[in-house]
Amino acid sequence: MNQPNESAMSQMAQPEISQEHLVNLMQRLEYTMEEAYSCEEAFALLDEYVELVATDEEAKRLMPLVKNHLDMCPDCQDEFEILLHILKTADSDE
Repeated sequence: MNQPNESAMSQMAQPEISQEHLVNLMQRLEYTMEEAYSCEEAFALLDEYVELVATDEEAKRLMPLVKNHLDMCPDCQDEFEILLHILKTADSDE
């Protein structure tokens, strides 16, 4: 089998990683917990978490794994913000 030589490998395009992306990755790794939730697990509890946040209860203390997941997952964070907005809007309409 033909292996690329060192010269050919050095000429291959290397992906550019900006310092901002690298810092973001390092922060996410820093906050990763051994028992972190997946998106599916966090989403299953998101409605309860939103209600705690909306009622000013200490959601971060009561549901730390959900909070940790939201801090690391932009997609789930977006879902959280949408649900929180809906809940607050519904409460203000009453």
